This record gives sequence, C-alpha cells and structure tokens, in this order.
Amino acid sequence: MDSNVASSEYWVGETNYSYLNTRVRAMESKLFKNDIYIKLLNMEVSQIARFLGEGNYKEEIESLSRTYRGVELIEHSINTNLGNSYHKLLKMSGEKAVKYAFAILTRWDIHNIISILRGKYSNATDYEIEKTLIPIGEIPFNFILSLVKIYSYEDVLRRLKKLDKFDFLDETKDIADIESELFKMYFKNTLDNFKKEKKSLFFKFIRTEIDIINIKNIMRMRRYGFAFDEEQKNIIEGGLFISIDDLSSLLRSSGDDFLKEMKKTPYGPIIEMHWQEKTLFYLEESLEKYLMKYAKEQFIGDPFTIMHVLHYIISKKIEVENIRKISRGKASNIEKKIIEDSLVI
Repeated sequence: MDSNVASSEYWVGETNYSYLNTRVRAMESKLFKNDIYIKLLNMEVSQIARFLGEGNYKEEIESLSRTYRGVELIEHSINTNLGNSYHKLLKMSGEKAVKYAFAILTRWDIHNIISILRGKYSNATDYEIEKTLIPIGEIPFNFILSLVKIYSYEDVLRRLKKLDKFDFLDETKDIADIESELFKMYFKNTLDNFKKEKKSLFFKFIRTEIDIINIKNIMRMRRYGFAFDEEQKNIIEGGLFISIDDLSSLLRSSGDDFLKEMKKTPYGPIIEMHWQEKTLFYLEESLEKYLMKYAKEQFIGDPFTIMHVLHYIISKKIEVENIRKISRGKASNIEKKIIEDSLVI
C-alpha cells in the first residue's frame, strides 16, 4: 500500500485574496441566519429535510434521499455538504492557504480515524460507523472508507501504521491511549507549523482549543477519579491561558482553589455557572459554544488575509452542528428550549 496517501490537490496556485474573499463573501451570504434556526425548531424532522432540500442542501438531499430517510438523510446530507463546501473553498484558496489547509484537513482526518476506531472497539456495524464520518480530510476519503471494511480494531491500526504520519500507533494499546496520542500528535504538529506566527489569531485559536480539551479532561478526572498515568495521557501541552504545570496543580486543588484559579481565565464564568450540576454535559457543551463563538468573532480582519476563509470555515461548521442538534433533538422529542439553548447563534 502507498505509504503517502495524503492528498495534495489543494497545494497549487497563487492566492488571489481579492478574488478569494469575493467568493467567500458570496458563500457566507448563503449561511443560515438566526431566524432560520428558530424556524427549524418549529418543524418536524420530515419538514426539516424538505426545507434543506429546497435550499443550499438540495444537491445532497436529492442524491442521498434514495438511500436514507428522516434524521439519517439529514445527517448524511449535512456531512456531505460540509465536505463539498470545504473542498470548494480550499481548491480556490491557493498556496498561501497550505498551512491552514493542513491544520483544517488533518483535524477531520483525526475525527474520522477516531470514529472508526471507536466503532471497531465497540463492535459497531460498518453502517453505523460510516454514519459518523465526514467526507473531508488530507487523507483521501476512499482510504478512510476502506478502513471501515477492515475486520478488527487492531487491523485498522496496523494499516494506519503503514502511513508515515501514523507510524507511532500501537495496536496493543486501548482506544483511550490511541485517541490521546492522535490528538497530541495533531496539536503538536499544528503548533510547530505556526510557531513563527505566535501572535496570529489562528495560533491563539488552536491554543484555546487545547485549553478547552484540557479543562474537560481535568473536570472529568476531578469528578470521577484517575490513575497516575491517566494524568499524562489526558493533558495536552500548549494551552493559551493554562500551562501544563498549572493543570497538574488544578487537578489536585480543592474546589474553592480550582474555581479561584479558573476565574482568572475567560473560562471561569462558564465553569462557575455549571459547577453544581450533577453531570458535565452542559459544562462541556458550553465550553464548545465558547470556542465556536470565539473563533467566529475573532476571524474577521484585513480583506487581504486568510481570516475571511477561516471565518467561513468556522461559520459553516457551526451551521452544520446546529442543524444536527435540531434534527437529533426533534427526533428524540427533546424539549424545544433545551435544543435552542444548545445552539451557537
């Protein structure tokens, strides 16, 4: 098997920001406004699918309606549309987008690989695994789909190890260890790629995402306990407001001291709001909303930079996630107010 299956289809052509940002503004003008989400919240699942099929998701809904129905049709259509939108954007972005494309595409590779490994580890069917995949990434999607057809968790890892970038994987390790190593590899490589642009908004966004992941892991370990080696496994170096040394002490501090330290960061109000809750679900969801809102608000700037492209990428991801939350929530008969509160709008 080819050990370098990573695609290079985006790494060509000069970047013409005037042309690029005109096209991006046109794509962004088609994104859902807040009133559309309110409209969707008042629809049934079949009505949501019909609404999507009459607008920007028409091509995907029409193509996939022969195979899927209801929530599954919506899930597959928005995933495919997200991939199509990113492919279109990256193809016209030009060579100055190479580093950003690397970071964006590799992130989806990690998502897809972890989805497959989780599925294999829990003996999910190929069909169930494929539903979780997004057709975007540096690795060709056909290769990703071929991994789904492989029989076991260990066999998937053995095949991935033949790729240079994943040669560190070990099929004898459990899923939690593998996930940790994949995320650490992604963030280390991304920070290394942008180390000469430490003041850039993108660099700060990646470091903020590391903070969010670390806080989630610290909160889980504080609440449910942890073995000594889990601390090293669950903490990622490179956060913006919380250093790796601080994380170690935060893990072992009292509740009051933990809150006192977290209030020194932008995440303090979120943690304090959910501190007394029995589960971490709403805290983790609020931290994700903070990250998406942060990116959407920050990635606006000089029209002759990559910022407009990044703003669209985040905004499109938010749109797809909002549609997913609404359709899943409606299918599960979740109260409308709860679904609405989970949306990033």
